[in-house]
Amino acid sequence: MPAPRVTAVATKGPRRRRRAARAEHVVSDFVPRYYQVYTVLQQRVRDGEWPTDTPMPTEESFAVSFGVSRVTIRKALNMLQQEQLILRQQGRGTFALPPPRRQDRANFSGLLENIVDFEQRTKVRVLAFGKIALAEDAARLLECAPGAQALRIVRVRSDSQAPFSYTTCYVPEPEASRLTEEALGNRTVNHALEAAGVMTVAAEQRLSATVAGVEVAGHLRVEVGAPLISMTRVMRDVKGRPVEAIHALYRADKYEYRVNLSRDSEGEAPRWTVKVE
Repeated sequence: MPAPRVTAVATKGPRRRRRAARAEHVVSDFVPRYYQVYTVLQQRVRDGEWPTDTPMPTEESFAVSFGVSRVTIRKALNMLQQEQLILRQQGRGTFALPPPRRQDRANFSGLLENIVDFEQRTKVRVLAFGKIALAEDAARLLECAPGAQALRIVRVRSDSQAPFSYTTCYVPEPEASRLTEEALGNRTVNHALEAAGVMTVAAEQRLSATVAGVEVAGHLRVEVGAPLISMTRVMRDVKGRPVEAIHALYRADKYEYRVNLSRDSEGEAPRWTVKVE
């Protein structure tokens, strides 16, 4: 007789903790150790932790403090030197350099970007444009049945210096039939939909952090495992129906999330709310 099957049921708290631990473990395994060291040192250099006229700690000291090999430290320092954040001189040591002036990063707070200006200042490269059967995740965003037909658009957008976003957009039928690759051109999908007569009046947006996989890293010209900003947005028409779902991955050094808040002092305790300009 086979042994009876025992099923363990965990409470919400432990399950949540185990899920978070698994996610953290996967991310830490995925991001190379040298890149983790590099991101920490980069921030410390930019914060001015080491004077420019005094040598930084040695490779051996960094290796001990980070608990890694000197080879790992050397690779991280090489990346900093390529960015002109440090100067390594044989016999003298490693010196922090005044960080180059950081360019203003684009802001994607909600839908507040000036779309016309945004389109004029950037260019786009199409990786995929065609009808597909929706997978479960995309179907859920568009409130369609899995397998429903929709237009899938994958593009990389760049500014004058480098690519900054990798986007995957889904448009359901019948709106999908109103778009062509030629009509879309360099415009945002939302702008192209409005030009085709599909007016959007509401949006839901979620932000999170992730790391670059092999394919995306190549398109965005970043290291595999580099930190990225992940944004998912669903656009709705005047009837409340989803007409566009977009998942975008942004280089963290090129984009930032910025909102204006105002203080509402009415009531028992003050509250902070988004300021609409």
